Amino acid sequence: MSRAAPRSGLLTNPAFRRVWAAGAITGMVRWLDMLVLTLYAYQLTGEPSSVALAFLVRMLPRLLFGMFVGALADRFDRRRIWIVSLLILAVLYFGLTALVALTEIQFWQLLAFVFVAGTVWSVEFPTRRAMIADVVGPNQVGRAVGLDWSTDSVVRIPGPLIGAGLLQAVGIEWTYLFTACVFLAAAMTASTLRYQRPLRSGVEPQGFGEIARATIRDVIDGIAYVRMHRLLVGALVVTLSFNLLFPAYNAALPEIGLEFLEVDQFRIGVLEALVGVGSALSALVIAGWSNWAQSGRIYFLGTAWFVLCVTGIVLSPIYAVSVVIAFCMGFGFSAFAIMQTSILVTRTPPEMRGRMMGLLSFVIGMGPVTGLQVFLLFDWFGVRGGVLIVVAEAFALLLLAAVFWPMIVKRLPSSDPSVAAVAAPQRAG
Repeated sequence: MSRAAPRSGLLTNPAFRRVWAAGAITGMVRWLDMLVLTLYAYQLTGEPSSVALAFLVRMLPRLLFGMFVGALADRFDRRRIWIVSLLILAVLYFGLTALVALTEIQFWQLLAFVFVAGTVWSVEFPTRRAMIADVVGPNQVGRAVGLDWSTDSVVRIPGPLIGAGLLQAVGIEWTYLFTACVFLAAAMTASTLRYQRPLRSGVEPQGFGEIARATIRDVIDGIAYVRMHRLLVGALVVTLSFNLLFPAYNAALPEIGLEFLEVDQFRIGVLEALVGVGSALSALVIAGWSNWAQSGRIYFLGTAWFVLCVTGIVLSPIYAVSVVIAFCMGFGFSAFAIMQTSILVTRTPPEMRGRMMGLLSFVIGMGPVTGLQVFLLFDWFGVRGGVLIVVAEAFALLLLAAVFWPMIVKRLPSSDPSVAAVAAPQRAG
């Protein structure tokens, strides 16, 4: 397995450097694509509920396939799965570029593309996240995950700015062409990675039937492992709280900016970039945090702060106030994002990390599906009223996590984030 010596810097490890660099540029286009999807869907339909539907379709594959993809990432070569997923995304976005340039695209066609692309995204997410822990030494896992998510916070600054700027200046086709080229560059970077997957015990299954049965067993084993650890269950409940609200906020953003704040698309992109600025600054502190025993509290309180900031930005009457709130929102976002993966990856054995990331992807996918309500809430109560109802639900889930899985708000058993599954198994049910 490609690992650096324990005392060497992360960026002197060529395997980590490639996983990190490819993740940085795909992270940038993920934030670009997320904002462009909301603006373009609103441009096509003029309906906030349609934007919510587009987000639902984009995230639905994580719910449908997330756990199975994670199990396959544990059983097969993660590097090959990752590279193929990047190449497919490049082809898809080249195809979408041609479609919007040569035809009058319909909203249902955009939804069909979003679902297919979301399916491939559901493969990339658990595969690359699991590889981060594979290519570094055991005592470096926590910092590697922290650096990766810190970088994701940094690239959130240019992503929305580039996306909104290209969309407003030269049109949607050039925006998607840029996205396709970035995925191609990421695939080329990933192809230079030397990687050996973690060894698994037992005989490898042969044939489609055996592989399918083994994959289902892997998924069941992964769920059983999580149920035996109260900290992991609590972390996933907090994840659900965040991802219940995040799609609702993003679906509301075009109308909040264009109608309530009366700004153009680029300044909506500035708001999203400012979230990235706040996130990047706080990530610098969190990534170097030495007292990792407090990571659960940082994770929980960061999520609560994000929910509070969403409330503020939805109610904000003027753009200047929204700018300040967007910056402050970044602090909660980075606390959530960094600690989410750190808690789950560093407390899971290497041979099960793909399944853990797949289960995380599944829970992330549950948020937008629960967000089906947003489609109706926006029509019944308006954008602001609909988001505030989801805010109340997110706070209720956080309270539920604190009451039934209190380990998430307590000092964790070990100050070393790189010891997988440090806590003795405790049944969560």
